[in-house]
Amino acid sequence: MAKIISITGDLGSGKSTVSNLLYKRLGYDYIYTGKIQRDIAGRYNMTTLELNKYSEIHPEIDEEIDATFKSLNEAAHLIVDSRLSWFFIPKSFKVYLKTNLIISANRILDDNLRETERYSSKEEAANMIIARKTSENKRYRELYGVDCSNLSNFDLIVDTSFITPERVAEIILTEYNLWLESGTCYKSFVSPTNLYPTQSIRDFGYEYFKNIQDNMKMNGYDMDFPIIAVHINSFDYILDGHKRTSSAIKNGIDLIPVTYKNGNSFFTKGLTYKENILNSIKPSLFYDWEDFNSFNYLIYPIK
Repeated sequence: MAKIISITGDLGSGKSTVSNLLYKRLGYDYIYTGKIQRDIAGRYNMTTLELNKYSEIHPEIDEEIDATFKSLNEAAHLIVDSRLSWFFIPKSFKVYLKTNLIISANRILDDNLRETERYSSKEEAANMIIARKTSENKRYRELYGVDCSNLSNFDLIVDTSFITPERVAEIILTEYNLWLESGTCYKSFVSPTNLYPTQSIRDFGYEYFKNIQDNMKMNGYDMDFPIIAVHINSFDYILDGHKRTSSAIKNGIDLIPVTYKNGNSFFTKGLTYKENILNSIKPSLFYDWEDFNSFNYLIYPIK
């Protein structure tokens, strides 16, 4: 089995930091898009910013970058940080790092190295992040016929919003070693405070929720019983597991297991999960959820 870890994910999710930690821990070679771009720019006697502009009308630049990643399929002991490395290296252990939009915006605004990513406010950054992701997904779908928004493409998904890069690296190493042994992995670990309800707390009854939470507190959270969710436009919506999610929030659990359904698959005849959720959710669902669980979302869903 190829010993390759491919890492991609949201802007500001800590991909480079985590990749460097894995590089130091494992001693693998480390290849990332920025390094390849700098090597090409050096040959053209350009800066990377000049190369990015040049590549807009010279598709051979992107083709060369893509070819470089495709050539890595026969490599071993390698960490690859690139948006499409999981696609170009299908035998790799495919990791997606996700994060809350406001956390992404904060990290981008605080990163002085991101010369091309400047925003006047966190709200503008959040909207621009969604727009950029939508544009990139459309471009990759047209170029390669691949749906980057489908999280089932990945072996491991980790929400980096509220945990340290060191903790993220430890989770990846643990699951990677299990993957090396078994050849399979499909796990997602998400902050319960980044999951949005699709049913009203009033539909379940406050007392029923309270009983479930009391039981969870006494017996512990069952990490083998994942929440079922749908990922739509950078937000995760609960399909099944409202009570378990509430219990995790109440008990201060930072990550819980989640299994994702494809938002474009059909919920009922002629209606996808994405269409059903976007047509039915309303702000009162989120406000009641916050009140009951005594926390506040960093951002409300943007349709």
